[in-house]
Amino acid sequence: MKTNSRGVAITRPDQILILMRGIPGSGKSTKAKELVGSGAIHSTDDVIEAMGDYTAIFENMKATNDFGKLFGAHMTNIRNARKSIEAGLSPVIIDNTNIKKADMKPYIKDALILGFDDANIQFVDVGTGGLTAEALAARNTHGVPLASIEKMIASHKGQSPINIKTVMEAKDKTEESNVLYTGVFLEKASQNVLFHNLEHMIPEGWKRFGHHMTICLGPMKDKSLLGTEALLRVTHVGLSDMAMAVKVESDIKTKNPIPHVTVAINPEGGMPSMSNDITKWQDVRLFLLLGTVEEFKKR
Repeated sequence: MKTNSRGVAITRPDQILILMRGIPGSGKSTKAKELVGSGAIHSTDDVIEAMGDYTAIFENMKATNDFGKLFGAHMTNIRNARKSIEAGLSPVIIDNTNIKKADMKPYIKDALILGFDDANIQFVDVGTGGLTAEALAARNTHGVPLASIEKMIASHKGQSPINIKTVMEAKDKTEESNVLYTGVFLEKASQNVLFHNLEHMIPEGWKRFGHHMTICLGPMKDKSLLGTEALLRVTHVGLSDMAMAVKVESDIKTKNPIPHVTVAINPEGGMPSMSNDITKWQDVRLFLLLGTVEEFKKR
């Protein structure tokens, strides 16, 4: 049987993957919609918009210098695209700016692993759409400023040539570590304490977590804390339409603006990361949770 450049048997000879490339405002998304037919479009911007106010989310990331949500959105988009490939949809279109080769690598890697023919992995580069940086800054839908547009244009020009070989040779940010995040992972007894204290407040039908307090995405720079026990002091409980969490105090520092443990999420679109968006908190009688500092790795 014929194999692709990764040495995998081509079991999806008719499926197509399209990697869109282009500066915001260039007409890239419009072109993707023209090409999609009965396939599927996957955009990291769409994932972020599903979290809430797009502009506010980015402003908060810049203010806190914590871009964990952006990384998480990229990972979600990669997973969603993989599901479309596995479902047999075609074409599967990645509607991101995809300026750098590394941006596209995870999608191409998945396609090859899942049995795509190299010939069916295509790049559609609209560049600037023939527009000036000023025009692109004025017409892009997410308010990307002129300075950022100019940097993207310069980076876009510096990435040639773009092909499967050069993309696969790029350093994949998602492969730098198999550690997805590091956190204080609650012991079973502490999970039971958490749910016992808050049972009456969890909305009916919500999916329960009570799993961990995130310290950081990826591995910790200082690994000396791994395996140590940590005490979390629960001080408040918060609830939004999408997530419920407890605010905690700990000697272990976290990059989250609000140290917390997600208790439960709304099964209709809720995600654990939405605990960061809770604004309404109320005091609870102090209780303690015990956990261990560990890394959560890809399975």
